[in-house]
This record gives sequence, C-alpha cells and structure tokens, in this order.
Amino acid sequence: PLTNIINKSLAQGVFPSKLKISKVYPLHKKGSKKELQNYRPISLVPAVSKIIEKVVLSRLLNHLQQNSLIPKNQHGFIAGKSTTTALVDLVECIVDNLEAGNTVANVFLDLSKAFDCLEHGLTVRKLRSLGITDIALNWFGDYLQDRTQIVELKQLKNGRTKTARSSSLRINRGVPQGSVLGPVLFVLYTEDLTRYLEAFCHPIMYADDTVLITNNRSVEALEVSTYIAMNMAHEYCINNDLVLNEDKTKQLSMGRHKDDVCGLPSLQTVTSNKHLGLILDDRISWRGHIDSLCQKLSSSIFALKRVRAICTNQAMKTAYFALLESHIRYGILLWGASSDNLKRVLLLQKRAVRCMTGLHYRESCRNAFKELGILTVPSLYIMEVIMYANNLGLPRNANAHNHNTRFASDFVLPAHRTSLFAKKPSYAGARLYNLLPSEFKKGNQISLKRGLRNWLLSETIYSLDEFVEKARITHLR
Repeated sequence: PLTNIINKSLAQGVFPSKLKISKVYPLHKKGSKKELQNYRPISLVPAVSKIIEKVVLSRLLNHLQQNSLIPKNQHGFIAGKSTTTALVDLVECIVDNLEAGNTVANVFLDLSKAFDCLEHGLTVRKLRSLGITDIALNWFGDYLQDRTQIVELKQLKNGRTKTARSSSLRINRGVPQGSVLGPVLFVLYTEDLTRYLEAFCHPIMYADDTVLITNNRSVEALEVSTYIAMNMAHEYCINNDLVLNEDKTKQLSMGRHKDDVCGLPSLQTVTSNKHLGLILDDRISWRGHIDSLCQKLSSSIFALKRVRAICTNQAMKTAYFALLESHIRYGILLWGASSDNLKRVLLLQKRAVRCMTGLHYRESCRNAFKELGILTVPSLYIMEVIMYANNLGLPRNANAHNHNTRFASDFVLPAHRTSLFAKKPSYAGARLYNLLPSEFKKGNQISLKRGLRNWLLSETIYSLDEFVEKARITHLR
C-alpha cells in the first residue's frame, strides 16, 4: 500500500528511485514551430511522488512555522502570502518613503533559470542550517540526487497517436520542475538573501522575483546605496551559484528628484515595469496597467458576445467570472484607489453586464448587477481594501483612549501630507472602514465580509463618492 511506501521512505531517509524520473513535454508558445526557443518545456513528475512530497511539505512547513524560520520578506509559496501581498508590501514601502520626503530607487532583479541553478550539496547544507538533521536531512539529499528526465513527443498521424521518447539524461542541478517541494526548496535556498541585503536595502521577494528598494533624501547618497545593494546582490548570486541577468534587470526611480537619479550603467533605467502581473510606473498612477487591463476586458467582452446566443444565463455568469472578474480583482487593492481607474474599468464592466442581460447600451444596468449577483468595480475595491485593513490589526480608537464611544472600534488614521499616502491600502481601507455603519463592526471577519457584500450588492455602488454618501446616510438611520 501507498501508506507503507511513504512510511518506509520517511523512516529510512530514502526517496524511491523509480519516482525520480520526470517527463518533459515541449509546449509551443508562438512563432515558427521549427525554432527551439519558441517552445516551453513542461515537466511532469509521477503522481505518487507528489503525494509523498505533500506529506513531507506538511511536516517541513510545521517545523519552519514553529521555529519562526520563514523569511518575512519572502511571499512565495507561503501560507497567507501571495503575489498580492508582495505587491502591496512593495507599494506601501515606496509610498512611506515618498511621504517622508525621500527619493526611491527600485531595482527589479532578473535571475536566469533560478530553479535550475540550485546546487544540491549547498541546498542540503542550507537545510541543515535551518535545523533539519539526521534522517530528515538524508531524505532531502536523496530526493535531490540521481534524478533523470526524458523528453516525450506525441504526434497525431492517420488517426493514431505516436509517441517518441529520448534517452534519459541525468539532472545534476536544480529542484525538480513541476514538483510540490521544488518551489519551497528554492525559497529556503534563498532564505538568507534578505539578511544578506537588508543592511543596504529593503528586499521584497516572491520566489525568484526580487525587488531591492533603496531610499534617501540625497540623490547622491541614493545612487551610492543602490550601487552597493546591487553589488551585494551580485556577490550573493556568485556565492550561491545563481545567475543574475543584468541585461534584464531594471531600475525604476520615484520621487520629486527621480529625474536627477543616474541609473547604474549595467542596468536598464525605465519609467514603468511589469512586476508580478501589474505595471508599476514612476508616478504610481497605474495608467499603463489599466490600459492593459482594458484591452483584456474588451477581448473578453467580444468573446461573451460570440457565445451569448448559445449559452444559458448561468453559463454566461461563469464565463464572466472567469474571463473578466478574475482580471478585475487582481491588484485592485492598489490600482482601485484612483477614481479615474475605477471609472474606466466600470464602463467596460457595464458593457459586459448589458451583453449578458440583453440590455440596450442606453438602459441602466443597476438592477442587472443585483439580479446577477455581481459587485460593481468600485464595490469590489471597497470590499477588498476594507477586508485587507481589518485583517492587519491596525490601532483603533479603543487603544488610544478609555472612553466608551460609538467610534471606539474605528481605526486611528495617521496624519499625512501626500495624496499617495491616502491611497495606499492600509490607510484607504481604514478610512473606508470607519465610514461603515456600526452594525458591520460588531462581528468577526467572516460576518463583516458577508454583511458588507450583501450591502454593496443591494446598493450597486458606481463610485467611491457614492459609497461615502450612502454609508453616511445608512449611518444616520
């Protein structure tokens, strides 16, 4: 039985050799099929291997959490963290520095084939430094060693599928692609990177996607800090067998004196950069991202129109959530603070709703949002940012004084001088939360989410100003 295989593997510190074989399938991306660079290798590991890995991963994460060994600045493949938390951490750090009057330089590192570069012996030594010893350490060492892979091609010819396989090739480096443990092992391999750099910059990581943030009031001092941070990152990569691709590493400066900052000679100096799916510009306006998002939504609406005649209402709703709302929700915590951005996306969302319900373009679709159970774009932002702020554990009025007032559960709003500070998620969420009627603030996170969603659905909010007005009216009732 599988249980016995797993137990013996863990007890003996050995990973089954027959599960160390990976199949690689070349997936065509675009362009000529005769060019090798137009293919992406997709690696598949045995299903049984993934089951064993999940058991080990559960124990590994338990060990890391109990001993507080998970790096705070790493957001990749860690429970409770995501690309969104990495992006929010990045933007909040930048905005806080701009609020303090600093100029900020962000260096977006590009590590070439990072997961394929890990040296097995060094990986095991790093695991030992994290308190993984004896049989558990032997298991990880055996899991990484003596792995092989084959390339498999399948072709349909004359109604039959023909399969061609290459000879096996030994893998001497890297973590297994397509595995359960691979990404986490990479996170632990680079666990010491933040400690190595934090004296020179503020690093934020999502797996191998790394940003180095430096700041200073003096442009000259900022340039020196950025130079040192970049040199230290380069040194770390050399010492740990990682390859830093400086041709694709970019520098993005922000602040009043951003135009005076000289970029490092070896790096591209840019005014915007796509990071973890969002396009961040030097003014944090998100206009480039909204342009890209609107193009995607327009294409999705065209697809909805094509299938409207043959789909049920439920199928159309499913298509809407898959093709439109999934894109709208991503990063809305950040770009949704701008009324102009919300307005542009809302116009396209209305087009989609009219397409789904057959409404004329001049007819109001407020009732259609309610009937479909779809939140408007401003409502999605309000929901996301309030839930985010409520989950942060920010100081409340009750912590500031002992008076029992109806505003005791409200958040304390810090004084600020820039409009960017007012738009960052922690502040914007706290401000909007304070506007909510008192009955929403009495329960836990789940009841707040349920009550707020139902209220937003019933009100069909079209703008942040409309939310403020309706929240005040509800508050006074």
